[in-house]
Amino acid sequence: MFPTQGTFLGIPGAVFLAAAVGVSVFVFARALWQKVILPIRSGTAFYRFDRLPERCVRFLVYVVAQRKVFDNPYSGILHALIFWGFIIWQPFTLNLVLEGFSDEIAFHALLGPVWEAWILVVEVATFGILIGVALALYRRIIWRPANLHTGFDAYLILGLITGLMLTYYFSEGFLLSAEGSEGVWYAPFSLAVSGWVTAAGVSRDAAMNIFGGLWLLHVGFFLVFLMYIPYSKHLHLVAAPFNVFFQNLDARGTLQPIRDIEQQDHFGAGRLEDLSWKQILDYDACTECGRCTDACPAYATDKPLSPRDLILDLKAYAQHEAPEHQREILHGRAEFQELRPDLPLVGGIVHEETLWACVTCGACMEACPVFIEHVPTIIDMRRHLVMDRSEIPETAEAALVSMERRGHPWRGTQNNREDWMQGLDLKEFTSGDEIEYLYWVGCSGALEDRNRRITFSVIKILKAAGVSFGVLGPLESCNGDPARRLGNEYLYQMMAQQNIELFKTRNVKKIITQCPHCFNTFKNEYPQFDGNYEVIHHSELIADLLKQSKLKLTKDFSDEVITYHDSCYLGRHNGVYDAPREIVNALPGAKVVEMSRNRNKSFCCGAGGGHMWMDEKTSKRINWTRTDMAIEAQASVVATACPFCVIMFEDGIRGRNAEETLKARDLAELVAEAIEDTPTT
Repeated sequence: MFPTQGTFLGIPGAVFLAAAVGVSVFVFARALWQKVILPIRSGTAFYRFDRLPERCVRFLVYVVAQRKVFDNPYSGILHALIFWGFIIWQPFTLNLVLEGFSDEIAFHALLGPVWEAWILVVEVATFGILIGVALALYRRIIWRPANLHTGFDAYLILGLITGLMLTYYFSEGFLLSAEGSEGVWYAPFSLAVSGWVTAAGVSRDAAMNIFGGLWLLHVGFFLVFLMYIPYSKHLHLVAAPFNVFFQNLDARGTLQPIRDIEQQDHFGAGRLEDLSWKQILDYDACTECGRCTDACPAYATDKPLSPRDLILDLKAYAQHEAPEHQREILHGRAEFQELRPDLPLVGGIVHEETLWACVTCGACMEACPVFIEHVPTIIDMRRHLVMDRSEIPETAEAALVSMERRGHPWRGTQNNREDWMQGLDLKEFTSGDEIEYLYWVGCSGALEDRNRRITFSVIKILKAAGVSFGVLGPLESCNGDPARRLGNEYLYQMMAQQNIELFKTRNVKKIITQCPHCFNTFKNEYPQFDGNYEVIHHSELIADLLKQSKLKLTKDFSDEVITYHDSCYLGRHNGVYDAPREIVNALPGAKVVEMSRNRNKSFCCGAGGGHMWMDEKTSKRINWTRTDMAIEAQASVVATACPFCVIMFEDGIRGRNAEETLKARDLAELVAEAIEDTPTT
């Protein structure tokens, strides 16, 4: 008989059990209400109920199957063992409580052989959980990865899990020793414990008494665990599944607009209530694993940004607590050692330099196993800084002023939009009914001397393949992307609407871009303002032309070792990985190698998020660090498909004194050279 099926001081034990369960559930529910539901309710409206079938499938893949967790095999295995084990344990946990009240309502009485088979699954799962705990302890005590939190909280949770599992095995073992184990084929591990108990000569009465104590201890561990979850890092057990379900299903490079911008009295996120409910849910879902920080190029180069600590600070802010994770090493200010709950969001909880350190590469979001969206939150706080407080780094402000006055961010250039066109015999894009593609040259391709060579190469390729295209020449203006990433949403929307109106007058249907930032903006963000076009990046078009045999490559590249760098806005943000590699592999004789970080784990060149026009303030530069990876790959050419990346690599090559051994080239330049034996103009 279970201990709570008797009486204590004349009171039925079931009363005590019901009271204990009630208190535990009340504490859990109250904490959940205060720490999760109330903050989420204070957030702004945000629609994430679209494409429900796809969300359900992704829930199964990323929550039930733990697909994303396995990106890191070691931690993936240990988390999956514990997670799957606890999923299997849930019916058993319910049965545990029912047994405490009466045998007649317990599952073993109701389900018979079916429940016995389930116990076998539970026995194996329990052993798997213990293996997962052992792996977790090894990781925290022996291995100790740099960005892994190893505080008391984690050890307490692991201790409670271990206590739950061991008290199960030993309580069942003592029970089987006392009542007999004949026919109990479905509990192999508990049977092993029973054999040890019997061999030790423990009497039946003693075994039953020990079983009762262990059973009560097991229930106690469970109830304490339930109450502690909302107060620990394991709050993500509740929030993460919902966060995965409501993940962003659009291209990762898509930022949400400020709607009815002319009617707003403040902009961006300067207060908790300026954040959306989904952003606040993000913070509760954080597992504190540190994968985002490990992937962050800003953090890797000593910038004042740790994506994990940013999220944890915002979590504390949302729960009206002083953040525990602010570090003076990150912020460089002594006053940040004593944080108060009444500090403002921007400048108090999150320092301005933290926001400006982000290059919006999305590496943090790619690495996150629960799909936290760091970059949109950072951009929302930038919007507050720029549009509400008029605070922006000087060089970034100069780029925005140039965009307003001259239609582009290249403030130092003396070139104009049509200079590059001289002598090229190009068609003006008049109508999408007459010319198939609008070739959008972009600010870099038209105004920056180095990137004009890419433009000439693209034109040579398009002409060689007989592609029907035209250009806008002096009518081109910046698409607004730098303004949006730097936080000036008003300027972005103004420029976007101007371009969309221009495209309407020319009946633009298809657009070729050579800049991934233009590609992302036209493809993913202009539709927010009814600007819907078929947008193709030049790497995709060139790869398609090669497949159709419309380009004949003759130059021998056998002396070159080429590595391809994935631009963040082409790769991670839009999933274009294969087409550029098809181009590199098509270059006759070229040896192709990969850098240590490639495809979705690529390392940013350092130009994103407006940093093309901002100064790095630390001696360790992002583009130099990425250049080091190309050098380590022993490449002679680092190929890319982004004009910003070319500039950043050339600066990195000079910084590493590698001009004699490494060159930076756009894919279009390589293909244009291969069309003839002599380089393009």
